[in-house]
Amino acid sequence: STRRPPQEKDIRVLWHMFKKHDKERRSIIAISDFYDKIVFVPRTIFCDGLFDLIEAADSESIDFGEFVAAVTTYCFFEIPEVLKFCFFVFDRDKKGFITQEEMRLFVDAMHGNEMSTNVEFALDNLKYRKDGKFDFEEFKGMHHLYPSVLFPAFRLQNAMMQAMGGEQFWESKKLELSMQKEDERKREANREAREKAEAYKYREDQVRRHMGSIKYYLMPKNRAKYYEVYPLPKKYRVMEEQERARAKREKQLAEMRKKKAAQ
Repeated sequence: STRRPPQEKDIRVLWHMFKKHDKERRSIIAISDFYDKIVFVPRTIFCDGLFDLIEAADSESIDFGEFVAAVTTYCFFEIPEVLKFCFFVFDRDKKGFITQEEMRLFVDAMHGNEMSTNVEFALDNLKYRKDGKFDFEEFKGMHHLYPSVLFPAFRLQNAMMQAMGGEQFWESKKLELSMQKEDERKREANREAREKAEAYKYREDQVRRHMGSIKYYLMPKNRAKYYEVYPLPKKYRVMEEQERARAKREKQLAEMRKKKAAQ
């Protein structure tokens, strides 16, 4: 998802926190200090996955740019994105699935080798495929059934929010981002609608010129054969085919319901 660039006032909040822990004024802080003195969350290989995600240059320290990237990325995540991040970390080979061994290894690491009874129960009752693998859809299903398994991922996010501006600060930023995305979606939808209208108008203009205005308006059924001569761009032809297929299915379903009701 698109992450909104931090504004100057947001940068100041993060800079204040960063320089507070940059004791040697080298414009870097130790990753251990990030956990122990800023977010107060135990360091695990799962948590370090966040710095892998932003491609931090060093495994033991981060500069201010990396600090901003890590914080804004994770604090802006909504639930689906947190789940994608967890899957990204668990899927070590980036093959699109997690093995039972990887699942146990990383869940154990997430919980600091102190899994609760609820988490143990969840892991024991997960339904894997016959090949012993777990894809992202199944991963989401697991979270729905057993939210305690990935709880540390959300605890980390909450700790980061609380440490840097507060939860309300980040929720307001998420709302701003959501509104921005909605505006972008509307602009894109309007652009698509204009392009579609222009494509249909261009085709109709071509057909009308070919047929002549009188035939075009008095013999509308004859237009169809000219549509083959002046086809729409491929994406609109595909959309028309999909719409026809959908209408056909709905008609078939309506007929089946009608027959069933008559029995």
